[in-house]
Amino acid sequence: MMNRKQFKESLLRGQGRCILATQADPERYRDVVLWACGQELAFDSQSDGTRSWFIYRLICCYPDKKPFLDAIIQSFDRAKPDRGWKLICLAERLKYFSDEGETAAEQALWRKYEALYAQLLARKSLSGGLFPLRDNFSMLCDILAEDLDAHIRIVEDLGRLFREKSLYDGFDFIWLYHNGHSGALKKLAGKSENIAAYLREGERCRQKQAAGDHTPRIPQRGPALSLWLAQNGSEEMLADYAGKYLNQTDPDRRAEALAAFSRCPYPGDPSPIIRDTDSDNAALREAAWYALENIRHPLVREFALQNLDSDMTDVLPVFIRNVRDEDAALLEGLVKQIPVGPDDESGWHRIYIHVLNMAKKGLKAPPGLLTHIYEHSYCSYCRNRALRQLGKRRLLTEEMLQECLFDSNEEIRRYAAQRLKRRAENTP
Repeated sequence: MMNRKQFKESLLRGQGRCILATQADPERYRDVVLWACGQELAFDSQSDGTRSWFIYRLICCYPDKKPFLDAIIQSFDRAKPDRGWKLICLAERLKYFSDEGETAAEQALWRKYEALYAQLLARKSLSGGLFPLRDNFSMLCDILAEDLDAHIRIVEDLGRLFREKSLYDGFDFIWLYHNGHSGALKKLAGKSENIAAYLREGERCRQKQAAGDHTPRIPQRGPALSLWLAQNGSEEMLADYAGKYLNQTDPDRRAEALAAFSRCPYPGDPSPIIRDTDSDNAALREAAWYALENIRHPLVREFALQNLDSDMTDVLPVFIRNVRDEDAALLEGLVKQIPVGPDDESGWHRIYIHVLNMAKKGLKAPPGLLTHIYEHSYCSYCRNRALRQLGKRRLLTEEMLQECLFDSNEEIRRYAAQRLKRRAENTP
């Protein structure tokens, strides 16, 4: 049985054991679940998901869900559009309640929708850069538009917005155009100028996309160029980019040239890059460390071993790329020393990614490290990768699979169900 501190940490990671523990003793964790209702819990909601299903399943462990619904509504009413995902996380939780017939949840969703729409309609100009109000409203539209009647209402409003405000266009709400119901909307367009305006704007966006130049271009610099080189670069091209780096003496321009190898293995002698890790220029030092992460070479291995007492976020990725079988215990000990928390202040997430990427490079991560990542990562995407690597090596326990049936990550839940089904079928 987890204590409340362990429960909260597991909840922040999105591990299914939280739901199992709450099912067994709901009152023990009531205050933590109530707290979680109004929080954005995911490590990175954009890639990790909002974990709304996870929170709703926790709430379903209680016979009376109203206190939890009230907590979500209270937080949702206060939430303002920003660059984060909190408003959308809360909206998705309310949608679960709304789908179950909870009128208060549906009213809260439409109340926020109307408030944001009024703000968009009142705008007279746009500032450059990010526009959280529009982006939050667009995502809220996607959540609400599953039902045909709701979709029609939203389309009417967007058509009016397009007609009255040249500030907005179909690209601002592009996902809604892929939400279906196009047949029903076309039938209604003859009776509604707003719906007709919405459909015309969607067609204009489609034509503009179709007329675009899709000829692939080589990125000019940085990680995008490096990734392109890793996938498409010939030996001659890589040698040419390496020459640009070697021939450059200005530190800033040398760093920019070396960035071509931040995702792509450098093709020559790594000695110049090793020397540049000691540069007085911060950009060049950083570019050198990133480049070494992609190089497997005896000199780089020796350099990493000599610097294991330095900043682990720099040295460990280089060591991981050059690890040997006999280094398993050393590597495991080093990675396990890194403090892990939801804020990633120690850089644990980057290190975990490098450990998980070992499999792509023909290297085997120590089993204990894969289990450590599964247990400690706040990123469910990394937990999913660790789980699958453990599965390939036949190291998954029944307990792990059972708790994964309730994980915050849908892919993990699906994977666990498939593995358990296979095991059951193979049991005499």
